[in-house]
Amino acid sequence: MRRAERLFQIVQIIGANPWTTAQTLAQRLEVSERTIYRDIDHLCGSGVPVYAQAGKGYALLEGYQLPPLMFSAEEWQALLTGLAMAQGWAGQRQAGVLQAVQEKLAMAVPARLRAQTATVTAPALPERRMLGALLDPLQRAIADQVKVQIHYRDALNAQSVRTLWPLGLYFWGHCWTLVGWCELRRAFRHFRVDRIVILQTLGSHYPVMPGQTLADYQALEIEQCEKREADERPLSLVRG
Repeated sequence: MRRAERLFQIVQIIGANPWTTAQTLAQRLEVSERTIYRDIDHLCGSGVPVYAQAGKGYALLEGYQLPPLMFSAEEWQALLTGLAMAQGWAGQRQAGVLQAVQEKLAMAVPARLRAQTATVTAPALPERRMLGALLDPLQRAIADQVKVQIHYRDALNAQSVRTLWPLGLYFWGHCWTLVGWCELRRAFRHFRVDRIVILQTLGSHYPVMPGQTLADYQALEIEQCEKREADERPLSLVRG
């Protein structure tokens, strides 16, 4: 990596985080910490407002504007690929927002990159467009912390009606699942979005309750996963 490119990446990394240590920068950029110290001195001498605090690392002066976007050809292709895949599987409104993001990025990059097109596409098939009609209101309900009621059909074709506190959406490569706090079961539950028959957004907001948040769900999943791995681990032979 050329030094100019490394200096730019250092500014990007520091600017994207509240505090960044020299060790973190060295690991990310695969150089020595001594090299990082020299690069930081060079940036400060060039007028970049990097400041340091013992025990925390480096930070940029608030309000400092980074230079115009600079991507390598490989980075630009990776970005176009990610946007194309996201648009193909996102809700209808979200797909439009992602298209606007791509257009704004294209205006900010050099013409040689702007002329390139994505080498990977994810067409919005009819079944995905139907799914998108559910994703948009679910995303709004999650953002606004509004309760939803769903009529759901499970894998055995059994139907139920649930009132949920929608917390998050997970994409598994072939389907979306909704994670929420179920008022009927008084516990976390997840539902495949493509099995939701009717979705109704209710007018009432749900409270943020300890033990009933998305972070609590994720912590519980990690705990259960670790327990399953421990249960499946073969017992070691004890030699007498």
